[in-house]
Amino acid sequence: MAQGKKGSPVEYPVTLYVNDEELFTIQLTPVDLEDWTVGFLFGEGMITRPDEVGRIVIDEDHGMIWADIRSAVQPKSAGERKRYLTSGCGKGVTFSSVHDALSLRPVDPGLQVTQEFLVQCMRSMYKGAVLYQETGGMHAALIAASDGPLLVREDIGRHNAVDKALGASLKMGLNPTDVLVMTTGRISYEMVSKVARFGGSMVASRTAATDQAVRLANRLGVEVIGYIRGQMMQIYTEGNRVAASLPELELQI
Repeated sequence: MAQGKKGSPVEYPVTLYVNDEELFTIQLTPVDLEDWTVGFLFGEGMITRPDEVGRIVIDEDHGMIWADIRSAVQPKSAGERKRYLTSGCGKGVTFSSVHDALSLRPVDPGLQVTQEFLVQCMRSMYKGAVLYQETGGMHAALIAASDGPLLVREDIGRHNAVDKALGASLKMGLNPTDVLVMTTGRISYEMVSKVARFGGSMVASRTAATDQAVRLANRLGVEVIGYIRGQMMQIYTEGNRVAASLPELELQI
């Protein structure tokens, strides 16, 4: 039986400059880089609104992104920043520790969904993950509202895919309490931190959540759901926002 041949996942080093200062270099998939820039800066607390980003210049040929920010939160110089490598494949970087994340304000209770809704969102995420279908080696992140999926973003790294999805959501002006953040990758503490800073009250995955992620989510009021496979899933937190059935939440795909 002939096997279909898939292409290789694409990653390349990108150096981010903020206000003309080199911040770090990271491996990224070169799609939706503006979304990633906005999402990363917001998730790290360097901006509080997307309009605090002025110029974004992307040079894909040389792997460089320049972002000018006019935030009240002034970024520390590169030498003053302590970097934390995120766990897992396609490592990302964060400047926030678990201790920093604990200082975030708890999110407002938001979206209530059914188990069926989550299963259908998972299917929609993979359906919309074009690069995954082409290569079999990409991560995806989905943003969905109660009436269905809104967008899918992809990257070689799970953290980068979530940053891209959050950046796109911020640019669209979505109400964070009304949307679900879903990922193909493991949910770690820094991912919960980014979702909570965004104001999202629910994050879900096809795989696991770490112990630190669950502890932080319980403290910040973020509902965490993992292992969404078929009709099976694991609800790690106690927000009671996932029901067996809610007839008013009918997902249209």
